[in-house]
Amino acid sequence: MFAFLLGLSWLVLTPVCIWLLFGRGHKGVRRATGALTLAALQAITMTVGFAQEPARVPAQTVAVRDPRAEARPTPSPSVVAAATPSPEPGHSPACDPRVPDPQAVRLSFRGRVLHGLTVFWPASPAQCDTATVAVHQAGRRLRIWVQEGAEARQHEGAHNVPVRVEQGMASLSLRLSSVTRNHRRYVAINGHTGDKIPLRSRTS
Repeated sequence: MFAFLLGLSWLVLTPVCIWLLFGRGHKGVRRATGALTLAALQAITMTVGFAQEPARVPAQTVAVRDPRAEARPTPSPSVVAAATPSPEPGHSPACDPRVPDPQAVRLSFRGRVLHGLTVFWPASPAQCDTATVAVHQAGRRLRIWVQEGAEARQHEGAHNVPVRVEQGMASLSLRLSSVTRNHRRYVAINGHTGDKIPLRSRTS
């Protein structure tokens, strides 16, 4: 409001002051009045200008200091998700190596000769996709060692084979080469614990 009044004063008083200074027949007091009025307007204008200058400096300082805040937009969740690498197809996460507790063994025969077996156990949330298995025969006893995870051939004749998971059960199949004698009834034993493992029906 004050700036508006100051501008209006310049607009009205400037022609009057010029007329007092340079009008014909004007001497002494009239010229002095015109000069003093212009000087007063000039002084008031400069004072107002200096008073308003400090108020402009902080705003300019913020604008100079903070250009990066506008130049760096916050990434949207979709951008973050796109930047996060996704697992490659067919690549399984790190498994949980363990010694499983077999729940059943299915024997496979070719004619009357035992030539393979399949071991079943409950799958874990971090199920390994391979396991090491070893089978030792002593008469009709089949002692079986199963170890999930990295290959660990701590038993003679151990093999690293793939593991399948179906309906919450993990299983592996092994073809036997050394077990050739036929027995009416085989007994499967957990090599780690010495416990018997139930047999499933034979397949031919």
